Amino acid sequence: MILIGFGLLMLPECHAAGQTITPLDSFFTATSAVCVTGLITVDTATAWSRTGQIVILILLQLGGIGIVTFGALFALLLGQKISFRQRALLKEQYGQTTVVNILSLIPIVAGTTIVIELLGAAFLLPAFVPQYGTLDGIWHAIFQAVSAFCNAGFSTFPDSLEPYKGALSVNVAIGLLIILGGLGFPVIAELLELRHARKKRLTLHTRVVLWTSGILIVVGAIVLYLVEASQNPDFSELPVKSRFITSIFQSITARTAGFSTLRISAMAPASLIALQLLMIIGGSPSGTAGGIKTTTFVAGLAAIKSVLTGQADTKILDRRLERGTVKRSLVLLLIAGLVIMSGIFFMMLTGGGNFLEIGFETVSAFGTVGLSTGITSSLSTGQRIVIIFLMFIGRLGPMTFALALSSPKHETIKFPETDLLTG
Repeated sequence: MILIGFGLLMLPECHAAGQTITPLDSFFTATSAVCVTGLITVDTATAWSRTGQIVILILLQLGGIGIVTFGALFALLLGQKISFRQRALLKEQYGQTTVVNILSLIPIVAGTTIVIELLGAAFLLPAFVPQYGTLDGIWHAIFQAVSAFCNAGFSTFPDSLEPYKGALSVNVAIGLLIILGGLGFPVIAELLELRHARKKRLTLHTRVVLWTSGILIVVGAIVLYLVEASQNPDFSELPVKSRFITSIFQSITARTAGFSTLRISAMAPASLIALQLLMIIGGSPSGTAGGIKTTTFVAGLAAIKSVLTGQADTKILDRRLERGTVKRSLVLLLIAGLVIMSGIFFMMLTGGGNFLEIGFETVSAFGTVGLSTGITSSLSTGQRIVIIFLMFIGRLGPMTFALALSSPKHETIKFPETDLLTG
């Protein structure tokens, strides 16, 4: 997908008049679109023609939903049979309990995606059509809606959504699209089924996703409001209503979407660190979001709590987690930390720069978020290549990437068990 996108974006028809776009810029943009990141080395609004923007929109739509899902959907539409192995791949992607029933989720994924994006675009029309005209207004609304639901962060506006920091309708519409895309399709499917089921209890996965997402949004908004109000003149000069809306929106989008209504480069260092923590956690599994995922974060915290309290089992709410789940969560946290530290090291090695800005750019790429302090276009060639790798690893998932590079070994011999002094 990335290579096809790169080839299309190299065509002169995709470039705006008078724009010179290098092959590395085209490859960077294609990677960012397929990996639904949103980091850009050339401005999407001015560097690409309408044809180029359409290519980018298709790439981020395919990348957001997933090529496995689209492949299964086309096969179903053509009446082809889905093999057991292909169903197993879908099961692994969406976490359904049975391989047989996994195909029932595909129409839900396709249907909810189309409906949610169209509704989001419809809510954005009143804000864009009067300002840009009917055709351009519809285009901007569709592009922003798809980009938001896919948690991509690409925008057809030069300053992202900064001109709309006080517009309640735009912030609510984009914010809800980001949240729905970040919840994951199994959660959306379960919430839809809940309407037709009486006294059905939500699964542990859905409860963890909803609670964690809500807490992160609220806590993030409070931290950003307090820090920016005291240290950022641009923020403190806004009306109270706009400050409130901006804080919530920036907390939502930092989890993985990449839109911004506040100039990131003007934010206080403490806010940038808080945003990095939100970007690392990201959204939830089986959706369009990036990061280590909310469930991994909660499982890691639960494992730490069980060790500190001397409990033999790791528990979340009213359930005991399997040891394999706990182990995978802790390994994923460790790998994510190593990837981020390695990314910062190679970014500093290949071009240097301000450590906080480089760290922010690295975390944004790994979390497939797309927020930037504005240094992306000034990165060296080596740094851009590092960012491309980070976006690729972040979209695949560090665990998936590590497993793809390793060769599984099945041990037939068990070694003697012993202890090791730690801590």
